[in-house]
Amino acid sequence: MISINIYEIIMQMVNFLILLYLLNRFLIKPLSEFIEKRSGDIKSDIETAKENKEESSKLLEEQKSVLNNARQEAKSIREKAEQISLKEKEQVLSDAKKESEQMLKQARKDIDLVVDKAKKDLVNEVGHLSITLAETVLKRTIDHKDKETLISDGLNKISIS
Repeated sequence: MISINIYEIIMQMVNFLILLYLLNRFLIKPLSEFIEKRSGDIKSDIETAKENKEESSKLLEEQKSVLNNARQEAKSIREKAEQISLKEKEQVLSDAKKESEQMLKQARKDIDLVVDKAKKDLVNEVGHLSITLAETVLKRTIDHKDKETLISDGLNKISIS
């Protein structure tokens, strides 16, 4: 027959309550604390990852803008250098042209001086030869043969000089 023993039921209940207490104390609480701690760590890691991602995105954008600025600056520096080199080239060509014109003017002046001196020398020489020829002619009587001889001698003296 089945009998209900109250003492056994109470003891079973006490045993069950002790088991619940021990499970709660040594298993559920530490496991809950571990899970909560792990959950908090995961949440903080996720937040840190989001912040890092945002920060890296900002840094990437800054780097892109710095790179674009550097490219623009390099382009402007190159353009300025090209302009400066063109100006220097034009200046050098202009200076060279002026210098060549001055040298040409000086050469023309020198040539004119040499030509003038040669003309003066030629006039002096012709005058001297004329005087010498006249003296020769006056010293002797001139016949046709002497005239030709004097003229050829004069021409020879002119062509030798």
